[in-house]
Amino acid sequence: MSLAKQNFSSATEEAINIQISQELQASQVYLSLSAWAGSSNQALPGLEKFFRASAAEEREHAQKLIDYQNRRGGKVVLRALEAPPSDWASARSAIEATLQLEKDVNKSLLNLHKVGEENSDPQLCDFVESEYLEEQVEAIKKISDLITQLNRVGGDGLGLYLWDQELLKLEH
Repeated sequence: MSLAKQNFSSATEEAINIQISQELQASQVYLSLSAWAGSSNQALPGLEKFFRASAAEEREHAQKLIDYQNRRGGKVVLRALEAPPSDWASARSAIEATLQLEKDVNKSLLNLHKVGEENSDPQLCDFVESEYLEEQVEAIKKISDLITQLNRVGGDGLGLYLWDQELLKLEH
């Protein structure tokens, strides 16, 4: 047993490992989306940049959880990831997939918080609240706005091109 371990249940440790996998899986999906958007068949540099930045952000989230698990004296157990899809029907379907992905990650984070509450672990609850929950709400809002804007311009042709060019200008 780790000398650092205190008030850290096996259920909490397992829930953190599950969340690490969830974040890494999300990163893989975003990386695949980035490759798809950057392909010559799509040529959507704004969407490629957005997805690439999102992949890096999800990897950072996983690393924060790994660091937290180690600080608390837990054992990090990485799991195999599923191969993400490599093709999407349209930019709209790709961005809609990310909205569901972020909602799934948010649900998993809320479950992690619940495990912290059930195991009387206020430190875990504070960590999840301060590092993740508000950021998830912002990500869901941002992607929802992108979908609304894409729908407004028609989702293909010149409208898609202009939408993608605006996305390229944004900081991610």
